[in-house]
Amino acid sequence: MDARLIAAAIPFFFALIGLERWLTRRRADPYYRLHDSLADLSCGIGQQVVQIFVLALITGSYVLVWDRWRLMTVSETSVAGWIALLVLVDVAFYWFHRASHRVNFLWAIHAVHHQSEEYNLSVALRQAWLEPLAIAAFHLPIALCGFPPAMFLAAYTINTLYQFWVHTRGIGKLGPVELALNTPSHHRVHHAINPAYIDKNYSGMFIVWDRLFGTFTAETEEPVYGTVKPLHSFNPAWAQVAYWLEIARLAARAPRLVDKLRAWIAPPEWRPPELGGPVTIPPVTRAAQQKYDVRAPRAVNRYVVASFVLVILSTSAIILAQEHAPLLDLAVSAALIMATLATIAGLVEGRRWAVPLEIARLVALVPAAALLAHGTPHLVPAIAAAALVSAIFAAGLWRARPAIRDAR
Repeated sequence: MDARLIAAAIPFFFALIGLERWLTRRRADPYYRLHDSLADLSCGIGQQVVQIFVLALITGSYVLVWDRWRLMTVSETSVAGWIALLVLVDVAFYWFHRASHRVNFLWAIHAVHHQSEEYNLSVALRQAWLEPLAIAAFHLPIALCGFPPAMFLAAYTINTLYQFWVHTRGIGKLGPVELALNTPSHHRVHHAINPAYIDKNYSGMFIVWDRLFGTFTAETEEPVYGTVKPLHSFNPAWAQVAYWLEIARLAARAPRLVDKLRAWIAPPEWRPPELGGPVTIPPVTRAAQQKYDVRAPRAVNRYVVASFVLVILSTSAIILAQEHAPLLDLAVSAALIMATLATIAGLVEGRRWAVPLEIARLVALVPAAALLAHGTPHLVPAIAAAALVSAIFAAGLWRARPAIRDAR
């Protein structure tokens, strides 16, 4: 994806999320929960940070195929070429998305996007950190067809940005539009764990692929959101690894070598006969669903929200700087962002490791600022600003310590 366009879109994403949250509160239908939304957004920020370090591999593989093995060269000024490219990118997304629900190791990556038990615009930004690597292989046939890399990145970005708006409960059915385009109604079905809705509506932009390949289902009953086995955590790092460990445990328990291998590539519901056979998805209703939640004190919530604002600003900065910043500077910035995301979840959930990690992060801000500003005229102001921010947050952490103990 085009990092500059994504960075430019971030303020609009948050403005629309804020608008939706305000509207739901006015309607007395608050389907936003602070900690759930922070977890969603933390997953998205983590993906953007990780992508900085794997982008060269992703784009490099596309460029390599296009440069050496393309069958033709499509002009970037061709209207027909752009239309064909948008269609091909969406077809590639459909098959990647479908495979991600039917192949266990791909589901281990993609499950992150489905773990929220709410459905709102913040869920659109809940992304798996390894997903850009996983989908890259599905884009190589497009390179083979001769679409230039810059042209492809633009179409891929359009496809990604389109899918933001379909993650809402606030828009009902849209009449004839539903016949051709993916809409909020169609995508609500996809995020549901109702047995009738499982593994349906994989499309990104054009719902015609689901209609064509037999995976379409219309929204008829109220969806229940999440994953069949809930995550029970707001930690974005744990969200990325939890299902990998599930597969590893399943493989360890499987009695035969062939089943140990099959555990990684079978559908998520598969189990060997010795372990009970395929899992049956139970009926579920919104009234019966017990959503994971924690009751963090107000002082903790204020602290983590303030920390998260700085994370958003820092992430936007390194996305924009990634093309010219030294690798060490990017790595240090990324480490601080990831540590902040971890402490936000840890403080909210009252984890004992959260405060020591937060103290270490605050201490590290000053030397990190010195490293990032070294050799520039901004060295002294950067150190002073980092020291001030560290002191303010340290004071906030000290004032919040009774609430943090209560959260445990």
